[in-house]
Amino acid sequence: MFTLRQYLLTLSDSRGLTRTLGEVELCLDERGRPRYSVGNSAVVFRIRRNGCIRSLRCYLRKMRHLREIYGDKLLEKELFLYTSSETGVWVDAVLGDWIEGVTLHEAAAEATLARDTAKLRSLAESFDALAAGMIADDCAHGDLKPANIIVGRDRKLHPIDFDATFLPAFAGEASPELGTAAYQHPARTAADFNERLDDYPAALISTGLHALAEDPTFWDRYGTTDGLLFSPRKIPGDPAYREALALFERRGRAVQYRVAQLLCAPSLQLFGLAELLREAVRQAGEQQPATDESTPELFVENGRWGYRTPQRIVIPPLYDSGFDFTEGLAAVLLGGTWHYIDTTGRTCLSFPECEAVKPFRNGRAQVVRNGCRIGIDRAGNERPVAENEFAI
Repeated sequence: MFTLRQYLLTLSDSRGLTRTLGEVELCLDERGRPRYSVGNSAVVFRIRRNGCIRSLRCYLRKMRHLREIYGDKLLEKELFLYTSSETGVWVDAVLGDWIEGVTLHEAAAEATLARDTAKLRSLAESFDALAAGMIADDCAHGDLKPANIIVGRDRKLHPIDFDATFLPAFAGEASPELGTAAYQHPARTAADFNERLDDYPAALISTGLHALAEDPTFWDRYGTTDGLLFSPRKIPGDPAYREALALFERRGRAVQYRVAQLLCAPSLQLFGLAELLREAVRQAGEQQPATDESTPELFVENGRWGYRTPQRIVIPPLYDSGFDFTEGLAAVLLGGTWHYIDTTGRTCLSFPECEAVKPFRNGRAQVVRNGCRIGIDRAGNERPVAENEFAI
């Protein structure tokens, strides 16, 4: 075991105490204190070397597989730490890029307090894109959480702290750590060390960010310093989780609703998550319906309804029921709420208190609320139903 004090002693005057780095300078904050962050297994210093700002990751305890994880960034036996006034030991360090920015947790907290829903939606969409790539390969971060993601000045998300990474070469080993409990599946044990470790935290973070984007006041009621909004061990009874799920249903956020439902899965592997995140990324980037294809038609798969053309699946099976597209809109049922969507899957109209709906015809449709028929137009405006209009 090594201490922060030992590293500060070496790096405060590194002459003769580094093997390849030469002299390094600790960067100081506005109060003249060294800039660093301390985690479970390491401390990361902001240093200046050869005129460039870098990060230097120094370990408080012995870690395995650093060479496989960090490659050439690992500097073996790089720093000399004094263990007494006369003796010491050479220890490993990892030299990397310093990413200027704030953590995803800090960015989300700042945006919610400012009620900046546009920024929150941007953070949520950026995270979905990051997570879609991370869970699609045969590796895993192992401790995925907002505090381990930096929102850079370039507005991109940068994962950090890869000490708990799973690589295919590590198959069969025990996990070196269990990750942060506020973002991990409650059933995770040291025996769970595989490429699916990021499934649950990815779904949890995505759900939390999208809930905040829909309603920033979630933070006032449920935000914490450790977690984002939810308590994994309390799902599905967790009040924040139940409220978020109801909000997604009411507003027709089908992908987010299905991702949130996965958090009730009994195992760490969330089947279908990769496809849902890909759809979230597609919807975030696709704003206009395609004009060069035939009208999408209903299809059912595993008890859920989606839409496809002869060429491709346009909207994956997300809905509990649905009607064919008429006049560019289709009525779909999500949970217990009816919505009308366009051919990109975007929700255009929502009717959370209606028991039934009809497709559009001549710019009009009908819905049933409390047993009464109500006419609507494409803007959702309501009007009385004429006696000669078709009945539901």
